[in-house]
Amino acid sequence: MRRLPWWFLIPLLTFGAGSGPMVVYGGARLRSRGHIAAGAVYGALFIVFFVGAQFTDDNSTGPLDAVISTAWLVSWLAGTVHTAILERIVKSGRRRQSHPVDPVLAAAQDRLARREQARALLASNPALAGELLIGRPDLYRQYDDGGLVDVNNVPSAVLAHELRLPAETAEQIADARERLGGFSSPDEILVYCAGITPAQLGNIRDRLVFLPR
Repeated sequence: MRRLPWWFLIPLLTFGAGSGPMVVYGGARLRSRGHIAAGAVYGALFIVFFVGAQFTDDNSTGPLDAVISTAWLVSWLAGTVHTAILERIVKSGRRRQSHPVDPVLAAAQDRLARREQARALLASNPALAGELLIGRPDLYRQYDDGGLVDVNNVPSAVLAHELRLPAETAEQIADARERLGGFSSPDEILVYCAGITPAQLGNIRDRLVFLPR
């Protein structure tokens, strides 16, 4: 369907007659039942005004005048504002679609979000985190934790593969955790493992978790 420019002018210049159709049109573009229903309400209010005006007395005012005047103002003014808002939403959606997100970037952002969710579970519900095997890519599991690695418990070969570390460095980490009974922070790895540099640790820091052995 061809996009109509300056949507709000239609209800504005038709004194509310175009509010219902335009809001329904915008709601259909957004596939929003709520907006479509609102458009039907604007249309009904304008019909109330139009029909009610046939029964008013030009020489006096009464409750009917108040009702139909309110219905008209809502259908006209609120409908105009609603239409303008819908136009902005639809145009904004078109701009986003014209600049699609890089799927590789989107996947990386999804992994970051999953890590944050998994870390929150570790902090708030360790038992559930244990059931989900967070940080254990060496074990069969169905929960996606975004690539977290439990440095204290995964085999050295998994450390090397998952964190892209040299095998010798992964062995140093495994040996140090055995001597210490496990690490408690990334900085301890720097202290006890000469084979890893600050730059290497910075690249993998976000993926590390340290669970009890």
